[in-house]
Amino acid sequence: MPATPPASANPAFSIRIHIPERALAAVEAVAVNAPGAVSAQTCPPDATGAHRVLLDADSGSTLAWLTSTLRERLGADLLLCEDLVFTTASTGKLSQHISASTASDHDVALLDADADRRVIKHLVDHPEHINRYTGRAHRVALVSDASAVLDFDHLPASIALPAVESQAVHLRRTTGLDILPLPVAVDRAEDLAAAVRLLAPGIIAAVFIHTRLDHVHAAQAALTDCPVLLLDSINDGLAIAAAAAAYTTLRQHNIDVQQARVVCVAPNRGGDLCGLLVASGITDLTLYDPLIQGIHVLHELADRTDLIVDLFGLIAPPPGIPVLHARPETPPPFAAATTGPRPLHTLPGLLAAAVATGKPITAHARIAAVRALIEQTRPGQILPPLDHPGLTPAVTSAVVTALMGNSGET
Repeated sequence: MPATPPASANPAFSIRIHIPERALAAVEAVAVNAPGAVSAQTCPPDATGAHRVLLDADSGSTLAWLTSTLRERLGADLLLCEDLVFTTASTGKLSQHISASTASDHDVALLDADADRRVIKHLVDHPEHINRYTGRAHRVALVSDASAVLDFDHLPASIALPAVESQAVHLRRTTGLDILPLPVAVDRAEDLAAAVRLLAPGIIAAVFIHTRLDHVHAAQAALTDCPVLLLDSINDGLAIAAAAAAYTTLRQHNIDVQQARVVCVAPNRGGDLCGLLVASGITDLTLYDPLIQGIHVLHELADRTDLIVDLFGLIAPPPGIPVLHARPETPPPFAAATTGPRPLHTLPGLLAAAVATGKPITAHARIAAVRALIEQTRPGQILPPLDHPGLTPAVTSAVVTALMGNSGET
């Protein structure tokens, strides 16, 4: 069966079916007649002559229609039908591996009480060697209180796990660090800080994700004396990517950055974004709260605006003005990462740099990350693709240089 790849098909709404060869034509007919866009990819037949077909739909409603129609039309010929989103989620997405050798009795003996006793005795006398002789130096907690999970209301912590685990996979892939997805069941920012403090003996860093920004700031303020590097997905991710994207958007429209008139909508959602916009050369910056000022005021500013940075999700922005969509709850798909900011544009590089240097991220380091991201953006793009092989190394290098040269700056 030929592949039909409409651009609007989305792997987040996908099923994989297992069917005999005689059913291929029926599957193709169902895909063609679906109420929305559907793409189909067929694998070569297995030893029994049956085929696996991967079907991506454009939405949940199209996927529901597709699944029910296939079951109705194929009957017993539908040998297997699995929803890949739930299949992937059920794996846990991430697992630990054993680093120490266990191939022989001698290897196993090195993990026994006598061996542990020797190491612990040494660490009692030399606590500065803890990171050297344990896995703490590369172990990172990915922490969420489930207060800001995508566009959901505050969730039970365990239900946030799919989103936390996905981010853990991405950070593991890009940094090589051991990322532990750890949503915590707390209601107050001080309890969030207490949870990180309890984890501190076993981790080198904690990254706050899917957590309200005011909770993050309050927890960080309560952890100033905690020996753990603290990062978060807004200040160390989205804000940096959005600042770089604002710069490149203006450049793409041939607007002088230093003369540009920029409006930031709902700036309180962007963490350090406004400071980073100014640091990147934007001097005419209007902070706009649509909940207080209303949408009509934004339209009145249209003739004095060159770019809108939207962290709110405006339904009807003024026409004719470039709009950079940077709403934290709705990051663009990975395939569209060159047209909108995601925390993963810079968060892996900042995390790797913080762990490598043992230094907390500073404002100067974030500015260096903005510049590195701009340099990695090709003409015609707003940001680099997330799979660009030089992206994380470039951000890491720039941030390491900033941290080592400006260790006293906050």
